[in-house]
Amino acid sequence: MPSLNVQKKSYGVDLANWQDSTVNYPNIKFALVKVTEGTNYVNPKAAAQIKSAKNHGLLTGAYFYANHSDSVTKAKAEARFAVAKAKSLGVPFGSYLADDFENGDGNSIYGYANLNTDAVLAAMAVIKESGYKPLVYASASVFRNNLNISRIIKNYGTCLWVASYKVSGRQDYADFNYFPSMDGVAIWQFANAYHGYNVDGNINLIDLKISSNNHQAKKTEKATESLSQHPVVRWDIGAVAVVSNSNGAYVYTDSSLTKRESDKLKPQGSLWQVFGIKDGAVQVGKGQYFDGRAVYVKANPIAYNDSKHAVAKIIADHTHALDAPKADAGKVYPLKLGSKIEIQGRVGRFLKIKELHNGKQVYVTGNHAYIVL
Repeated sequence: MPSLNVQKKSYGVDLANWQDSTVNYPNIKFALVKVTEGTNYVNPKAAAQIKSAKNHGLLTGAYFYANHSDSVTKAKAEARFAVAKAKSLGVPFGSYLADDFENGDGNSIYGYANLNTDAVLAAMAVIKESGYKPLVYASASVFRNNLNISRIIKNYGTCLWVASYKVSGRQDYADFNYFPSMDGVAIWQFANAYHGYNVDGNINLIDLKISSNNHQAKKTEKATESLSQHPVVRWDIGAVAVVSNSNGAYVYTDSSLTKRESDKLKPQGSLWQVFGIKDGAVQVGKGQYFDGRAVYVKANPIAYNDSKHAVAKIIADHTHALDAPKADAGKVYPLKLGSKIEIQGRVGRFLKIKELHNGKQVYVTGNHAYIVL
């Protein structure tokens, strides 16, 4: 049976098509197997490697090689593809699944660090929602220069899988004199020829655990989690509160929460504009307050900064990309109701679509495309 718990400072390996199907290396306790790349490639040895790792009693996780660069849309699609394959190939539910973010093979690390991070966080959100534990793999250099580590750690805690080698070649043990000191490291890939084999060597800095009861937890948490992550809001609304309590939430007439507006609960999932926070109460109207424990509050940076990146959802029929940020602009191409597009800032109420059309900037009207928070 595969292990469900590996103590910190244990050794492990990661594998792809370049390694043998049999996973049997000296002193290892865990293995991370490449399952996919992009949205089309599946590691042909993944099924055998996962089966072998489990048969050898190893904690078994997986990773996918990113092709998404700084695209949130692509990152989500690649993560969904990886999750589906991980499940079908036998990666234990509740184990680890990493976004392998490095340069090459269709992936570029050279976008803005915050945009790269937006994409990685989007992939990690998909992984978490699926019931796997998200990690992100990169070299120490990429973590320091091309990603925003603090944002990743703030969202997912100790979740970095960092590559940094004392030497290129055989290493049997991790020399912590060469550890790439940074916050949030869960696993250090310290060797590219572990014990002289054609396989990377890793050591975990935290206990690794497969949450065997994770499936049940997701059933009860899924509704609340999705409420917190996926509200939509107009471009000019700075923050929203989403009722998260399964039974709903009362509206109070004062920030001390001493008097209810009525005995009628506002339903779970209802969305309210935030006007301020006082004494732990969230103001959602004149003389209207929620108990801050009953709602999730989500800020919308694009309402304050007209150059911020975001994802927008088309909420009106007959919406088009426009050739200029003005009411009488020409229509360039239609945008499907319910579809999501990446934007990079805005001009007034017109959102700038990130993907250029024939090399030119195009726009969408802000009241037709709400920001997905």
